[in-house]
Amino acid sequence: MDKKEEKALKRVKQEIEKINKKENNVFFFVLDTKGTPSGSLSYIYDLAMIAKNDGYKVSMLYQAIDKDDKFVGVKDWMGEEYANIPHYDISKDDVEITPSDILFIPEIFSNVMNQTKKLPCKRIAIFQNYDFLVEQMPFAAQWGDFGILDAITNTKHNSELLKDIFSYVRTSVIDPFIDKVFGDTIEPKKMIVNIVASDQEDINRIIKPFYWKYPSFKWVSFRDLRGFSREQFANSLREAAITIWVDEKTNFGYSALEAMRSGSIVIAKIPEEHLEWMDYSDENSVGTLRNCCVWFEDFHNVQKAIASVVRSWITDKVPQVIFDEEKKINKLYPFDATQNEFKKYLDGVVANRKKEMEQLITIVENKDKKEEK
Repeated sequence: MDKKEEKALKRVKQEIEKINKKENNVFFFVLDTKGTPSGSLSYIYDLAMIAKNDGYKVSMLYQAIDKDDKFVGVKDWMGEEYANIPHYDISKDDVEITPSDILFIPEIFSNVMNQTKKLPCKRIAIFQNYDFLVEQMPFAAQWGDFGILDAITNTKHNSELLKDIFSYVRTSVIDPFIDKVFGDTIEPKKMIVNIVASDQEDINRIIKPFYWKYPSFKWVSFRDLRGFSREQFANSLREAAITIWVDEKTNFGYSALEAMRSGSIVIAKIPEEHLEWMDYSDENSVGTLRNCCVWFEDFHNVQKAIASVVRSWITDKVPQVIFDEEKKINKLYPFDATQNEFKKYLDGVVANRKKEMEQLITIVENKDKKEEK
């Protein structure tokens, strides 16, 4: 064995020792939404926190647009615990990535997948949104070109979508969870109508025509929840009798589920993709929307739905089926399930990485023995 091989073998053994001591890094590449809450981003931070609490050395990576670009992060809406996870700007900070490290890259960062294809670490994609993948991938390129062969997805449906286009990618579903900060209260609800929508135009299309069509309901208060911290958001959901949810491009529907968990009646615009919790699952009702929400298809009829729910609420005649279905929905996506799924998955990835290195050592040592003979 020459000196170069000895040095390489020593390095591999050091990497194995790092894994044994949980000193290897687990990196998550993230997009800075500049303080704007994002369900997709919170999913990634939640996975990072699960790994951190399990004893892994976790860091978040990001890339500044230019030298004047200031990283804002998630402190204002997810809290200090998440913001205190170490963050590094790969364009400025000296980040060493070694073979024992794991790097998770969201589907939106196809450029990062390409830039990191020569790194020695294990790279895994996080796939939550099909539209992001389509928008960001270059023409005539695919993940295999970047060496991405493994991915975690947040739903079974997304796993199937991914396998349909990149059949060689190994997928594992890690279900999201609804944070324990969201929950109902024994305090009576107030006749406040929350609106969860990203576009001011959509909010205007809901509120203004409502007052025009139903002037007798001018006493009904609407509240825009954009820019709220997670705690403020949760308190607002608990307080209000009604929450309107508009997110046509959603991949999961966090806000709707959080509102239901908080005991708010949800009036929801049907998204483009039917989410896995939206439809009844029994054979006789496949494709039928669950009565966990009051559904609407366009902004021309949402005002009628709001007026109907307000009347039902003030006369205590809200159909019981809505509350019954909400209770069923509320049992979905518990934290323990997500925690156990991801811990098992990450432990398996690290164990396989260790096994690959041990096999490499065996190959080199056996080769050396043969040469001695």
